[in-house]
Amino acid sequence: MTLVSRILARKIVALAILSGIGVCFLIVPALTNQLGANPIERLLHVSGEIAIWTLGFALSLTPLRVLFPRSAVVNALNRHRRYIGVSACIYGLIHFSCHLLYQGDLEDVLQSFSKPFIWFGLIGLTILVLLALTSNNWAVRKLGGKRWKLLHRLAYVAAIVLIYHQTIAGKGHWYVARWLLFLLVALEGARLAKKFWLTKPSTTGVPTKVGEVPR
Repeated sequence: MTLVSRILARKIVALAILSGIGVCFLIVPALTNQLGANPIERLLHVSGEIAIWTLGFALSLTPLRVLFPRSAVVNALNRHRRYIGVSACIYGLIHFSCHLLYQGDLEDVLQSFSKPFIWFGLIGLTILVLLALTSNNWAVRKLGGKRWKLLHRLAYVAAIVLIYHQTIAGKGHWYVARWLLFLLVALEGARLAKKFWLTKPSTTGVPTKVGEVPR
């Protein structure tokens, strides 16, 4: 294990990085008046992008582990998938809170719910909250390993819904969303391709791994 991977494997380091993102891109700009003419709108956009990219990073760790099983850095990061996923939920809640502040009053908030992209955002956020609440060992024991894993596959549904939410939210948002979509599709496609190749049947009908001589 390299020095970098040993550092990244530490829980305190992961939590510091995940919280530090919010400090650097949300709190510091707010305290130093660097959010422009409409600070709430700026916080709304930045918190949303942090949330969706954090979720995308969490989902990318599984295919990266399959593609690079010997990478100490990837394996170290995979230890913190729960924390990363919960962080995506927290930043999503901050994003929604900024939306409420941006609307200003209850009437405008209720009016905003008539827009389809708001509903897609709420659906995605609801899924993230559900997954965050069950991202603990107690939930794993209560649900059982198989059901817990099945439940947490909803993270992919949340990603699709939130990418669509960002795509239809307004001008310029598709530019960010398409890169995340491309990244996730590429990684998942590579993971499935490698899995298929490693379990490809030999001429004897027995699955073999790459480099293994069929018996």
